[in-house]
Order: sequence, then structure tokens, then C-alpha cells
Amino acid sequence: MAGITGIVKKNNNSQIDLDSSIASMMNKLAYSQVQLKQTYITNSIAFGNAVPISAKTNDHFIHNKQFDLFVAIDGLVFISDEIRNNLSKDFELIGANNDYELIPYLFHRYKTDFMKYITGWFNIFLYDRMNETCLLINDPLGYLPLYFYENNDFLIFASKIECILSSRLMGKIEFDSVTIAEHLFFNYPLSDHTYLINISTFSNGECIIINRSGIERKKYWSISELFNYKPLSEKESLYSINEGLKNALNKVNALNKSKLNISLTGGWDSRVVLSYYLPEFKDSLNLYSFGAPDSSDIKIPHFIAGKENLNYTPYILDQNYLDNHFIPNAEKTIILSNGTRNYKRTHYLYAIQQIAAISDILMTGIFGDEVFKVAQAVGGTVLSQNALNLLNNNFDIDRSIDDLTYSKILNILSADKFELIDEFRERLINIKNHMSKFESKSQQYYSLRFEFNLRKYFGNEVNSYNDFVYCFSPFIDFDFLGDFAKTSYLGTHFSFNSNSIKLKKMATHLYYQLTKINYAPLTKYNSSRGYSMKDSSTILGNARIFIKKYLSNKTKIDGFNTDSTDDIFQNNLFIKTANNLNELFTAYDIEKNLKNPDLVSLKYFVAYIEANYA
Repeated sequence: MAGITGIVKKNNNSQIDLDSSIASMMNKLAYSQVQLKQTYITNSIAFGNAVPISAKTNDHFIHNKQFDLFVAIDGLVFISDEIRNNLSKDFELIGANNDYELIPYLFHRYKTDFMKYITGWFNIFLYDRMNETCLLINDPLGYLPLYFYENNDFLIFASKIECILSSRLMGKIEFDSVTIAEHLFFNYPLSDHTYLINISTFSNGECIIINRSGIERKKYWSISELFNYKPLSEKESLYSINEGLKNALNKVNALNKSKLNISLTGGWDSRVVLSYYLPEFKDSLNLYSFGAPDSSDIKIPHFIAGKENLNYTPYILDQNYLDNHFIPNAEKTIILSNGTRNYKRTHYLYAIQQIAAISDILMTGIFGDEVFKVAQAVGGTVLSQNALNLLNNNFDIDRSIDDLTYSKILNILSADKFELIDEFRERLINIKNHMSKFESKSQQYYSLRFEFNLRKYFGNEVNSYNDFVYCFSPFIDFDFLGDFAKTSYLGTHFSFNSNSIKLKKMATHLYYQLTKINYAPLTKYNSSRGYSMKDSSTILGNARIFIKKYLSNKTKIDGFNTDSTDDIFQNNLFIKTANNLNELFTAYDIEKNLKNPDLVSLKYFVAYIEANYA
């Protein structure tokens, strides 16, 4: 896995073989031997990084000799032209330094506040050798997962749980039944616990400072900073959103030297992104999608690409894929996502390994729906109905505990039911306390989406394939979100969970307006729902949207062959007879529960970890 990992001694008298431990950790950090990586080791600290297989240089590991600062970076970091120019002038920098090389200068000037002057999606470890200070931070949204384990002698951090386990410094490995219950109840853990006791994830906008005085852990950002702006007018809002997306895309454009991968599906988010590149950059684009042969995510992009003469590659999830590629990629998806994603997400990894040969940058429309849509929230895979119920019920924890009990999840787990419920309750109380500082349910919903759902669901998704490409979405660019927060489209201006047709039309029309401004021909093509963006601009078109959304009784088609994957994965599932499996799970209603892809995938993850590290 591309990312960062390291060990910091808290007690120099502790007997740790740093060389051996970091070597094992780096072997797990990199998915392939061809990945570029680098390490640094002293008698008290060891750390390193690895970049995606498609990256030609490792510009994510820096040693600034002037200040004797080391920096290891996971993800993408961007610095504005203004700040870059000021640093170049003040420090008399010669040459076109990349943004990563400027981080030591920012730290030298602003110390631990330097993160306020960068944007992107990142985890950063900084070692100030001169002052014997370490700093570990993530971006404000905490998009890319970062894990840590701490005892009296040392702190271990990593972009991948396996790095921590491979250090062999943890002692006994114990699995966390409460986190498994969280996952089965909410579709992924909402708390910052992991499936392994004593390994935790960073929250968003968080930093750890380690120096001679000890360890200080603090939050430096909250979603509340995006609230309470006086909204711009509708016209000004549209302009601000358009310019914000354009500026976000330009950050990546500055990195891209040749080809750029862009996902193009039957939906609208990726189509908005594509509109900013046409027609000027048409020849540099590699468009792709994946799906079953007759799915809308194959047929619609193929049709658009043909009409617009675009370079497009479909990755067909046919019988050949199911027979020859599904199982190995399913196993990798589960492990590379640290157990969070299930085998139904396998097609993402399958396609991305192939596009990585074309470019190390992937542009997507991830989270566009979640940013633009402000009407009724519906429970599903991404945001579970149980999470929405928790919000709708004003964080009535007793009701959620009742729902957990009635769900039969407790019957699946072998843990003491009373102890599990008590710990589950404590975790919900922590979430409730976090939400209590917000003024409205709409603000709480935004926190749920941007401070929990984004990093817990989408972040782990991206983490499962960041060994291959850098993945970027302008919809969660931090600068863009700052621009969007000042507009009249921000969801906190409206009542939470309104079923207003007006609000639904507002979001639909926003997609249309943005795409029309940048490349109008894309507005005329239907989505997988059977209507186009352009339909939102006419009375007849709005009637068509209404009919397609609310009156049509279409049979849902499995566009990714996920029905087939249930039997294939479960029939090929190799789980050793393991003590931890017997301790964690019961044989309750086994035939029924084996149809739950999250449960089956979690069992695979537990068996894998025990076989390799217990």
C-alpha cells in the first residue's frame, strides 16, 4: 500500500530492534517490489514511505538539509501560488520546487500551524531532527486512513493495519467484537476503533506532536468552520461553485504530465468533471468505466464517447472476469481496505490496476452527490439507515441499542452481550457529544457525512487501491468546500431531510448549469435513471424527470454482477479453522448470514490476520 509508516520511541531505554521492525513494516506498506519507497532510521525513530506503482519518482519523501527536517507524505498536497511565490522569495529558492519540497519551509516559518497553509488529501509525518520533534497530521477531512498503536515505550503509525502487525511489537493480537458489531450495524465502524483492540484510527483534522515533553494530541479543524456564512445570491453562488471546481481541477492539472484517467459512468458527477476538460484537453483524457455487459455504466459511457469522439475503455465484468479475476481481487480488496470494504467492491480494484498503466492520476466524481443534494436522505450502502435513524431520533441511544438487539447482530457474535452493549453505548455517547456542539440537525448531518461517512466509507475505498494511482475528486477539495460553504446551495440553509420537490430540482438544475457553462453537449445525454441534465431546464423535461423518478416501475438491474459474486466468493472462501473465528462468531443462522457480504468479508479478514500474525 502506498502511504507512510513508522515507529517513534517514547523511552530511549526501550529495547526495540528498529531496523528489523521497520523493514517488515515497509514490506507490508508496499504492495509490489517495483514501488518506490524510502526509509530513515536512528536509534530512537524509524519511518518511511511508498508511492503508487504508477509513480515514476518518489517525491513524497523529503530531507531538507538547511533545517535538518525529514518529511514523509501519503497522498496529495497542494500549496497556493501566492504562498509558493512568497516562500520562494523569502527563502531565495531557485528552481521550480514542487509542493512537497516546500513543506519544510512552511514548518520552519509556522511550526505546527503549517497545515493551515496546505490543502489536499494527506497524512504527513515530519521529523525535526535538530529539535528532536515529530509531528503526525492528516488533512482536515481525514480522508486517507491513518492507524496508530501506542504503549508506554513507543508509538507506531501506518497507512495500513498490516504494517503495525508486521512490526511484531504489539504482543497479543485481539479482535474487537464491538467494532465488528458497529460495522454490521452501520455498514462500517463509526467510531475510531478498528477490528483489532488497541489499534485506532486518526480522527479528521488531527495532529500528534511528540517531543522531549511527551505526546500532545489535538484537533485543529472541525466541519463547523464551514457553517454560518451569509449565503451568496443564486447567481454569485453558481459562479463561486464553478470557479471553485475549476480551481480544484487545476491543482491536479499542474501535476499531470500526459494522460489523465477520468471515470465516466451512467451518473452525473463524473460528467460534471469531464465538462471542465472538453474540448480543450480531449486528447489527453483516458475515460473508463466498468460494469456488466448490458449495464448502464457500460452502455451510456460508450454512447457518449462515440458521439463526442472520446478515448474510452470499458472494463467488462463478464464471465471471464468472474472466473479468472474476481477471487484474487476480492481478497486484495478486503485486505488493502483494512477489512472495511467487502468483496462487492472488487470491480473498483480490478479496473484501477489496469488504468494505472496509463497514468498515476485518477480523476473521479466521488462525493458529488453528497455535496450537491440537500433533499431527503435515504439509507443505503453508503449511509446506513441505522445511522440516519440515530440522527432522526436526536441521538436517542437507547433506541439504537434496541435496534441493535432486534437486528440479531448480537446473536452472530460470541462476545458477552452485556459487555458488548455497554461498550457500544459508550461509543454512541462519544458521537452524541460530538454532535451536540452543532446548532441544527442539518449541521449534524453534514458532520455525519463529512467527518464520518467520507473517511470511513470513501476513504477506505480509496485506500484499497492507492497502491496504483493517486485518486482525486474536486468535490472534496478543501478549498472548493470553503467556496461552496458560502453559497446558497449549502445544505445547512435548509431543513434536514426535507422531501421538497423544489430542493430536489435545485440540485438537479445545479448539475445542468455547471455542465452547460463548461461543455453544453454533455447535458443532453441520459443518465442511468432515464433522463438528462437538460431535462431540468424545461417544463416537459421536469415532467419526464418526475415520471422516471417516481412513477416508473423499473426492475433494478445488477450492473456489476454482484449477485453472482455472492456464491463465487463464499464457495471459494478459504478460512482456516481459527480460534479467533470461533471466539468471535457463532454458528447462529449460518446459512442466512453467509449471504451478508460484510459478515463474510469480515470473517475472511479475521482469518487472514490470524493466519499471518497471531
